[in-house]
Amino acid sequence: MVGFLFQEKTMKCVICRNGSTSEGFVTVVLERNKTILVFKQVPAQVFENCGEEYISLSVNKSLLTQAEKEYSRGVSLELLNFAA
Repeated sequence: MVGFLFQEKTMKCVICRNGSTSEGFVTVVLERNKTILVFKQVPAQVFENCGEEYISLSVNKSLLTQAEKEYSRGVSLELLNFAA
């Protein structure tokens, strides 16, 4: 599950309150009505201690824009590679 959006390089994890983040990639699953979208390779900051994932505001906006396009196409299940 992807945590809150991050805005700073240095932050505390809301789950473990420890560790530092490193850049990585995550899989995000979005569900709306009967549509399920799975986005792979979404850039994120991942806490090394607990694995909690945080995505940036710009990535979130792009992700939701792409999701809206797919939803309006009428797909019911789609696996996509994230494209910024």
